[in-house]
Amino acid sequence: MDLDILLKLVELFVLMFLGYFLISMKTIHKDALKHFSNFIFYVTMPALILSSMSGSVNIATQDIIMVLLIAVVLYGFLIGMALLLPKILKVDKNYTGLYRYMAIFGNVGFVGYPVIVAVLGKEALFYAAIFNIPFNLLAYSVGIYFITMDTKKKGEFNAKKFLNPGIVATLIGLILFVFGINIPGTILNITSSVGNITTPLSLIVVGGSLYGVKINMIFKKHIIFVYSFVKLFLVPTIFAFVISLIGVRSDIASIAIIIVAMPMGANTVILSQEYDGHVLEASEAVFVSTLLIVISLPYIIFLINTLF
Repeated sequence: MDLDILLKLVELFVLMFLGYFLISMKTIHKDALKHFSNFIFYVTMPALILSSMSGSVNIATQDIIMVLLIAVVLYGFLIGMALLLPKILKVDKNYTGLYRYMAIFGNVGFVGYPVIVAVLGKEALFYAAIFNIPFNLLAYSVGIYFITMDTKKKGEFNAKKFLNPGIVATLIGLILFVFGINIPGTILNITSSVGNITTPLSLIVVGGSLYGVKINMIFKKHIIFVYSFVKLFLVPTIFAFVISLIGVRSDIASIAIIIVAMPMGANTVILSQEYDGHVLEASEAVFVSTLLIVISLPYIIFLINTLF
């Protein structure tokens, strides 16, 4: 595994441990995690989305259209998997929504981007950012629907849930992107600075949410390990073979496969906090799937090199 990727994974675990440590030492009260989640949901995540979509890069229009089409295929595939996997793996019906969310939305920003740079170079990051457009739109619409399936509000349709900061920021960012509008430098610097808080604070929330849970108890939850294995190994393999057969360009195909192969993202915990979902189960799944990526990533890179 590339040293930069390994160091990024170490950084991820250190930040999660920091959250656990701060709660255990009562430096931060566990009730504060909900406030941190609100801060991420309403402030830092929208800023991150805006700043990531504000830059203009000189890339051919047909390439952008092709990436968006593959992104639609990618997330169509993942939504299909999300509907099937909980049934096939016999996930407890009270956790179906959470597991559907986790099948679709991985840790693209913190783990996926460094892997993409290591495998394909920095120039591939712009394509990865385009792939993230439907991610943001779906995470704050379909994703919220899945998260709330497991709550007391199950079955309720509330349009306000879908007109949330993440969706608004994505739509604004999309307008800026399509029309090539650049945010003034000072404002862009502010949004970037605030947005950069998102990942470390999210991981601290994940780690803090694990406080009070015996780690050995997590390893007894076989469904999390089985689900993580399917998500990290089986689903990316199926997807890789499918797009290899339809002749997708190698660099774009590689980005799509890496995105599919990401572990559960910290955003799973943030949305579960925000909508009173299964925070503990989400935190455990993020921890386990991130741990397993040390094994799965070398396989994914081997798969990409073999097929493309």
